[in-house]
Amino acid sequence: MVKENRTSKYLLYAIGEIILVVIGIVIALQINNWNENRKKNIELTKVLINLKNEIINNQKELTGTIEIHKFALEKTNELSSLMNPNPKEIELEKLDTLMYAMVILPKFNPITTILSSVKLESIKDEKLKNKIASWKYIYDDYNYTIKITYDLHYNYIYAFLSENYQMKNAKGDWVKDNHSFFNIDAHSILSNSVFENHVTMRR
Repeated sequence: MVKENRTSKYLLYAIGEIILVVIGIVIALQINNWNENRKKNIELTKVLINLKNEIINNQKELTGTIEIHKFALEKTNELSSLMNPNPKEIELEKLDTLMYAMVILPKFNPITTILSSVKLESIKDEKLKNKIASWKYIYDDYNYTIKITYDLHYNYIYAFLSENYQMKNAKGDWVKDNHSFFNIDAHSILSNSVFENHVTMRR
């Protein structure tokens, strides 16, 4: 083309070839990006499905744990109302149920395998992203209150009950038919000001 003085046509041809190559590269990059995004979306969908199943299973356990907490609250409320310098007489069987509420220690132990592995930046739904981000804070706060309950139990409640009550008599799911042959003084328990403090803190 140069020899034949067709330089302009050669340049146009060369530019056209370059444009075609560039367009080809751009298309290839777009296809590659699309494919990568498609893979990421498929993976994220799997993660979110697994996360949903994990939360459903945790919800079932949490429901049961809440019921135990409600039982403990109901019975410690009742026990608190009976605390008095001159308490009314109650049946020992009733006292056993109330004491069970003082020793039962429900705790929520969720599965967090998927939840802890979720990358928040990959989630587009801001509402969902915020809920996942707040989950750890809420759970840590719950664990903190449970730790207070456990410390209270092991450092104070258990020590008091081991000296003033036969824990073999406590009536609950894990102890039903056991019964101690040692006598229990319900009056001394219900009139004890220190134990009233333990009950108040347990509530």
